[in-house]
Amino acid sequence: MMRRTRMLRVRFLVLILTLVFVACGAPPPATTSAPPASAPQASAALPQATAVPAPVLTDIHGPDDLKARFNQDAGVPRIILLVSPT
Repeated sequence: MMRRTRMLRVRFLVLILTLVFVACGAPPPATTSAPPASAPQASAALPQATAVPAPVLTDIHGPDDLKARFNQDAGVPRIILLVSPT
C-alpha cells in the first residue's frame, strides 16, 4: 500500500514538472490566418509575422567549452540539456 502511494506521488510530480516545462518553453502563438477579403483596409493595421530561426543544438566537449558558450549568449534565455548514457 505504501509503495503504491509513493508511485502515485512520483507520477503526479513527473506530470506536474512536464506540464510546467512545456508551458514555460512554448513559443507565443503565431497568427497565420489571412484577413477577410471584405476588409482590405484592416490588413494594413495587422502586424507582420516574422520568421524566427530554429535554435541549434551544440555538442559541448568540456566544461571550458560550456562556459565559453554560456557567456557568449549573455542576456538571452538559455537551456542546458545534459544527456548521459548511464
